Amino acid sequence: MAILNGCEIPDDLYYYLEGSQMTWIRLEGENATLGLTDPAQTRAGRILHVRIKAVGTTRERGKPLATIESGKWAGPVHFPMGGTVMKANEQLEIRPVLINDDPYGEGWIAQIKITDQSELSGLLRGEQAQAKFNEIIARDNVKCIRCQK
Repeated sequence: MAILNGCEIPDDLYYYLEGSQMTWIRLEGENATLGLTDPAQTRAGRILHVRIKAVGTTRERGKPLATIESGKWAGPVHFPMGGTVMKANEQLEIRPVLINDDPYGEGWIAQIKITDQSELSGLLRGEQAQAKFNEIIARDNVKCIRCQK
């Protein structure tokens, strides 16, 4: 795992880093679990509310999957690749701050069944992801300060 300006960037994930989107994807066969990255949750601030599309919702890559509201920001989280929502993290309804506290664990947003595995080629991983995160973190002066696990 890389630590960039205090932000955790796990090596084993795929990243969707387009526009203001900074989401991670963990592959599990034909399914994927996804959530906000450490730099994304830091930029957003304390998460106050999360609305996730209903189970069974199918969307193309780049379409809204969820809406997140914080004290500083409100906006969509996009599907990083086409798919169908198989499960939403119901704990986020009760404790949306889980995204801040544990973005790569308990703070996951949804599990999707992937429509087209070839879309993985549009996601970043490893050194490519770290280089892009370095650029974003430097440009936006992001400093992650949550407790490191």
